[in-house]
Amino acid sequence: MDEYNPNNSIENSMFNQPNPNMPSSPPPKGQNAEIEQVASIVTDLDRRLRILEERYSNIRKKLQLTDQNILESERGFVKELRTVNEDTLKLRKQVNDYSEKISIFTDEINHAAKRTDVKLIEKYLDLWNPRNFVTRRELKEYLKQKENMPPIPPIISDEEKEADMESEEN
Repeated sequence: MDEYNPNNSIENSMFNQPNPNMPSSPPPKGQNAEIEQVASIVTDLDRRLRILEERYSNIRKKLQLTDQNILESERGFVKELRTVNEDTLKLRKQVNDYSEKISIFTDEINHAAKRTDVKLIEKYLDLWNPRNFVTRRELKEYLKQKENMPPIPPIISDEEKEADMESEEN
């Protein structure tokens, strides 16, 4: 059988105590001394057990507090993540809106008249000079005035008079 070496003082004190059932052990010093020694060992074990229970209880409380803190942190992270996701969605919508507007703007620019076209139209307008055109109202007023006026004899030049006279003679 392997020899047992105790790890702590309680095991050491129990291991080194004489066993009354063994014949080679010396006779007990007294019943009272043994009871005191057992009581001392039990008291020491009780004290150590309470310390261990207290440590275990403290560890349990710390673990519970740590779990609560982790849960609170996780909730905070989840809220922040939701906010970030919402902001990301808003930004995506805005980017899509801007992209559509830029596309529409680009189409409008592509369909707009070019500088050369505008110059050509400007030349035609200068050539026609629409400022000198007569409006319908002005034409109607002119025609009414002309109807109310006596006819004006045509102006005949001297050459025309001579030509007319020669034709009458022939």
